[in-house]
Amino acid sequence: MTAEAIVAGWKSRLVTLADNPEYVFVDTPQELIDQYRARLITFSGCRDAELEAVEARVGGRFPAVFRHYLLDMGEACGDLLRGSDRAGIRGFDRLREDAREIVDDVGGAWNLPTDAAIVLTHQGYTFDYVRAIGGFDSAVMRWSDGKPDEATQVAATFADYVDAHLRLMERNHRSDCERGGYYLTLHPGGGGRRVYPAHNSGDRALDSR
Repeated sequence: MTAEAIVAGWKSRLVTLADNPEYVFVDTPQELIDQYRARLITFSGCRDAELEAVEARVGGRFPAVFRHYLLDMGEACGDLLRGSDRAGIRGFDRLREDAREIVDDVGGAWNLPTDAAIVLTHQGYTFDYVRAIGGFDSAVMRWSDGKPDEATQVAATFADYVDAHLRLMERNHRSDCERGGYYLTLHPGGGGRRVYPAHNSGDRALDSR
């Protein structure tokens, strides 16, 4: 399978989830509903020149699958990786700075390779990255404050990494559907609330950004 086909498959799975929601909107203005749904299926990436400029700086070329992710959906990737601070190639420097702060906060050793692109940072204690080592696909590495002096491999390839996130989203979607789904309210000032049917366990607040 080509890199283009792999990335197209990810977008198709995200659209399928968005088109078959496990929730029903209640007490939510139509404008907010439209904005919410649009975010779930909005995909955009960087320009070739932007990507090539970063690759020239780091002296390498990102693997093909990661490159197509950056070019097709690195700047806006729908609901993928939601809950983490994510960015495409335009956030290359910012996310590296964020990662440096995370490491410094726990007194860890700063060993991030110069050709590493941060995929995401999460909750101020961990970050994942891919290196510009060429080829078709490559491993995704993770630094966490539990092991401040080393990084560990969390996926053999970036394709596996994204697929694992998507499979978790799909499992959660099936589980919510099997439980009867939930009511979703979005607030004009931001945030919202999920309310599950009486036979389910309560409700929960959410960040709807």
